[in-house]
Amino acid sequence: MPSRANDLGLVCPTCLGELLPDGRELRCEACGRAVAERSDGITDFIREPVALGSGFGPKLMHSRILAQVYQRYWRPLFVTVAGGGRHDLAEELDYVDDALRPLPGEPPGTVVDLSCGPGHAALHLYGSGVFDRVVGLDWSQAMLNQLQANLRERAIDDLPLIRADVARLPFASGSISGVHAGAALHLWPDPAAAAAEIGRVLRPGGGFIASTFAHQDNPISRSLEALVSLSKTRVFYEDELLGLFRAHGIDGLESFRRGSLILFWGRRR
Repeated sequence: MPSRANDLGLVCPTCLGELLPDGRELRCEACGRAVAERSDGITDFIREPVALGSGFGPKLMHSRILAQVYQRYWRPLFVTVAGGGRHDLAEELDYVDDALRPLPGEPPGTVVDLSCGPGHAALHLYGSGVFDRVVGLDWSQAMLNQLQANLRERAIDDLPLIRADVARLPFASGSISGVHAGAALHLWPDPAAAAAEIGRVLRPGGGFIASTFAHQDNPISRSLEALVSLSKTRVFYEDELLGLFRAHGIDGLESFRRGSLILFWGRRR
């Protein structure tokens, strides 16, 4: 049931209680706490000072400079290197469209772009016109600020932005029709907790698709993957990765590999 505070069905990320507006804040009716603040088009659920974590990789995602160049230069570069060939963004987005398209007879609903960064996938999904609503969610204030600037440049005012932890999503259970997490899992501090949350918020039959790094069985790739790991950027085993999401209700999992990159998708059972 959508919260009276908004039409997104946002809930308290701790107790899943209904949120009520209190000035610029959203307050949980159940536990009484102010759990979010709305400012400049971003609803912010990160109430404590940001702990950037250890390692170059996670810290870099909070850089304002990286946010400005991420979409055009940084992401294509690391995807090309990890994939062992030129990155084909159109091909990737075709996979995203197929994985998230609502099943026949299902309403379009809301799709969430987790770790949305400056928004290449969120803007693509918005432009497709398939869904009732597209939501961008990230922990990084710098990335959300850049996406906000991109939205203003395009005069888009109906793509909500949320700052939150992927391991504590502020959505009601079964309320989301699709989830995308592009090139992100390797930076999440607790992938298992995030997988559980994705399984919780997806409606039955809802689509899920993600991309990340996965080990290959050759010495050269293992050397590159070891360098990536030094930056506190995780590299998964494919069976581990698929099993993680299968354990939290994502079925029919399929994958596409290119080098150390893996794109995988399925639907909520």
